[in-house]
Amino acid sequence: MEPAPAYPEEALVRASPFALRRVQPWLRPLLQLALAGGLLAVLLLRVDRAAVREHLAEADLVWLPLAFAANIISDWFRAIRWQHLLLPLRRFGVPFLFATAVLGVAGNLVLPLRAGEALRVQVLRRRSGLGVSPIAATLIGEKLLDVVAYSTFIVVGLVLFREAAFLWPLAVAYGALVIVGLAGFRYLAKRSDGKAEPQVDPARGHIRAWLARELHAFAGGLQSFRRPSALFHVTWSSHAAWLCEATMYYAFGRALGLDLSPAVYLLVVVAASLAVSVPVTQAGLGVFELAIAGLLIAFGVDEATAAAYAVFAHLFFALPYIISGPLAALVLRLSVSDVFFLRAKGVPGEAPAAEPAAGV
Repeated sequence: MEPAPAYPEEALVRASPFALRRVQPWLRPLLQLALAGGLLAVLLLRVDRAAVREHLAEADLVWLPLAFAANIISDWFRAIRWQHLLLPLRRFGVPFLFATAVLGVAGNLVLPLRAGEALRVQVLRRRSGLGVSPIAATLIGEKLLDVVAYSTFIVVGLVLFREAAFLWPLAVAYGALVIVGLAGFRYLAKRSDGKAEPQVDPARGHIRAWLARELHAFAGGLQSFRRPSALFHVTWSSHAAWLCEATMYYAFGRALGLDLSPAVYLLVVVAASLAVSVPVTQAGLGVFELAIAGLLIAFGVDEATAAAYAVFAHLFFALPYIISGPLAALVLRLSVSDVFFLRAKGVPGEAPAAEPAAGV
């Protein structure tokens, strides 16, 4: 029997792109998982793992109801904030925005690249008829208001604790970001306030015309930044939301027997939020643990206890959203097609677009 002919080299070259295309959708999640595992290994190899297991086994779970309640209330305050940011566009009920926000956080935990934010845009766009650009502007506005709250917490930490001195560069960076962001948002909002959509000569380019329209629509979503009453409401609700989240982290600390000033947990909020803000790993896995453990160690907590707290906090922060995310989707009457952007038009038999969003 003659040996089988060698696989032609040119055929291998032609087949390779198809093989790569099949592997590519799995490549990023696998890389993120490997990076998360590596970061967790870096943390756990530095500490007494038996002591970490002991701390986790002895955790006083009676504090979890307080943590879960504080987390839910924080999302309610964020819904109030979002309502005021959206008010120049349309009035939405807080319960609807609350369910959408919970679904968005759950999406950030299970979908790559923090796609929960895109999910929030998708739900609101389908239910209201608003464009993507003004909705996205309100979400970016939320991020700036988060930085305002973080800046407040860092200043409190710098005043109260010598151990927080290493946060000075972050405080300066956040302060500059707030000033530039507020000035830029107000400028864009003022340029579009009450003005018709710009008309650009198509002869000058379709891309330029599209950019002009989208920038005008984006600026329309920033009108709250020109209204003092709206700024007051979005500022206090933002601080209230993050204070509730600090309460959640405080409850986690008490569950593990940490004896820290409640004000320290304001800085835990900053560290945790900064760790998950850039989607280096899925849901910040590994990055979150290193950031929180590092902060607690700076405040005198031993390494094993700090590592146990970081793992405990990440688990019990995520777990309620894994449960409540699908419940929020049921409340919003969403299908799998809605969630994963498979349809752009209304579902047959669904209520009119504005009805689910209306009301208080």
